[in-house]
Amino acid sequence: MVKVKTYLNYINGEFVKSSSGKTISCINPANQEVVGYVQQSNENDIENAIQVADTAFHNTNWRYNSALRCSTLMQYANLVENKKEELAQLLTMNNGKTIGEAHAEINGCIDGIRYYAGLSRNVFGKSVVPSEDSLGVLVREPVGVVGIISPWNWPAWLMIRGMLPALAAGNAIVVKPATLTAAISMELIEILSEVKDIPKGIINVVTGPGRSVGDAMVRSKHVDIINFTGDESTGVAISEAAAKTIKKLSLELGGKSPNVVFEDADLSKAVPGAIWAFLFTSGQLCMAGTRLVVQDTIYDEFLRTLKEEIEKLKVGNGLDASNHIGPVVSQTQLDTVMEYINIGKKEGKVITGGYRLTGKEFDNGFFVAPTVIAELDDNSRLVQEEIFGPVLVVQKFHTEEEAIKIANGTKFGLAGAVWTKDVNRAVRVAREIKAGTVWVNTYNKFYTEAEFGGYKASGIGRTHGEEALLECTEIKHINFDIKPTYF
Repeated sequence: MVKVKTYLNYINGEFVKSSSGKTISCINPANQEVVGYVQQSNENDIENAIQVADTAFHNTNWRYNSALRCSTLMQYANLVENKKEELAQLLTMNNGKTIGEAHAEINGCIDGIRYYAGLSRNVFGKSVVPSEDSLGVLVREPVGVVGIISPWNWPAWLMIRGMLPALAAGNAIVVKPATLTAAISMELIEILSEVKDIPKGIINVVTGPGRSVGDAMVRSKHVDIINFTGDESTGVAISEAAAKTIKKLSLELGGKSPNVVFEDADLSKAVPGAIWAFLFTSGQLCMAGTRLVVQDTIYDEFLRTLKEEIEKLKVGNGLDASNHIGPVVSQTQLDTVMEYINIGKKEGKVITGGYRLTGKEFDNGFFVAPTVIAELDDNSRLVQEEIFGPVLVVQKFHTEEEAIKIANGTKFGLAGAVWTKDVNRAVRVAREIKAGTVWVNTYNKFYTEAEFGGYKASGIGRTHGEEALLECTEIKHINFDIKPTYF
């Protein structure tokens, strides 16, 4: 069992209490037991962290020493790997996800750290010869201070995903993890603090409410770029506030991703693919395939099989490896999910689920039965809005053109999938779906080296891969006047 700890902010290489002296409880959504305490920080704490980061960026050799960045980040990966079992346990207890998924997330962190450690030695610019008497050198330089606001649904990886490209590029960082799951986030920071060669002040982490700590970070003139992963409405507010200081933004926002199944699809793959597209992380995933778009000729058969397979799944505490699905993260999230389900009951037809699980182990947790709702109008809130819970809506189509229209029928464009044996159709439809990622005959496959991000209201910029690192840089043109030797 993981020991309950009180985590401190990390500023200038030291763990310190918040100026308020108060803490916030992080609880296990499966039973509401406390799994850790984090600092209830305020604007004074985040402003201090930002000033420290700005000073460290300008007064240390971190931004110029790629070998140092590579070696220290490799050390970090090894330290995380040594503690991956304990980290997975705490992740499940803090977030509620199943232990198998927690192991996958921690392993993803290790892989991501190593990827960016290697990439830190490959931040190359280029040169250009615009005329006979001129040489232009285009240099990639770190932007300065990167502010990172990470979410609660994948609290380990999504914090790491924001931190590592920024650090690999040579920046200083200030991190504000999601309060609900800050225990696992701060545990990862405690491990990072063991890497002694990272200059003090390059990494700073402050926990606390987004409305004060996060807002102060966004408004600060000393923060050069904000990396935010979260809901669309908060992304809009960040964009408006950041405009006052003309800072760069990297925003991964919401999704309402379509999972399009054609009549020639391999149903032995498409049915489980559709299930885990929306039930992974109990549906609390921005790229979750929460809109199942099925061709009319196989619609009834597909829904019948889908219902049968979903009802075989076991919901419960994520620490029990026999459970397939854990709770949602909080009472607030539970209330939100149930509000949508109640709308669905009035406007459509519930195929399976549609209720909160109660009795025995469920009474102290936030458990929702996997829910599938069909026969909704295309303008229904359930079709158009991100629910962030184990709820799937089903839409029917007849022609390929209609499938594409339905797939693009929301303001979001984060991800999607196409299920068909026809490779030409797969390519046609994938190209027409307005989303940053489109899977073919699969779902939820992610790679650190493959860029990820959204179209439309799903965000700005790209995470993962080289693009994530480049977004944490600026291009500088250094021009040399050269006298030709033949004069």
